[in-house]
Amino acid sequence: MDITKYQLPLGILPKHCLDVIDKEVEVVDFPDFNETQKILNRPFSDGIYKNNENSFLLKCTTKMEKVTPKMIDWWFAWHLPFSERYKLWHPKDHISAKILKDRSTSNNDRENYIGIDSLVEEYIGKKIFKLKISFIEPRNFGITSMDDRATAVCALVTDRTTGIQIARLIHYVRKCEFGSIMTSLFWMGSHVSHPNPIKNSFIRNLLKVRFIKHLVLNEYSARSLLIHCYEEMNHLQKFLPCIYEEFGCHSRN
Repeated sequence: MDITKYQLPLGILPKHCLDVIDKEVEVVDFPDFNETQKILNRPFSDGIYKNNENSFLLKCTTKMEKVTPKMIDWWFAWHLPFSERYKLWHPKDHISAKILKDRSTSNNDRENYIGIDSLVEEYIGKKIFKLKISFIEPRNFGITSMDDRATAVCALVTDRTTGIQIARLIHYVRKCEFGSIMTSLFWMGSHVSHPNPIKNSFIRNLLKVRFIKHLVLNEYSARSLLIHCYEEMNHLQKFLPCIYEEFGCHSRN
């Protein structure tokens, strides 16, 4: 499979993305991840939000011309097992990707990534992260119904170096007249946890100290993730319709 023609250079972000990146962090209470529908149903500007517990919510919106929700589901099923495909998505920041269990024999793209753990290495800002992205059902984010004009990619994010679950994310994609609009949301620091009960208790108590939590989770890390998401999603929409036409549109779903 030759995908070299899709190895495109990362372009400059649209002005509205740059304007959001330059915005001040807004200190405000925000809905938790299991109340995602509240954010989707009301005006909620792109940007970085911080609550009194020093946890963050990031929101970024991407206009994706000629992209459909079906293409997004196909992309997440198709690219996960291969680093060379993962690098197409962000040629500067993405380093490697693999999965522990391949379910790509299903005829339904969503079934080929929901329930999968994707092990990735990538830059976010100046730091390399080894992450486990665990894809889960949208109902865990409070989304109980979707028609064929929408899809939601939901996941838990674990730092593989420490074993600590550090974030939750959703990419909600809704079809529109020019293609789709993707709303990406990231909750950072709201539900930090570790599978080991003793370590989990220690970490939770430690992060109650605002100074310590600020050392590991701060505005720089939040802004770096916002930039990364804007870059990868604006880059993806440039080639996704063509790569889907070549490799994905004839698959049965």
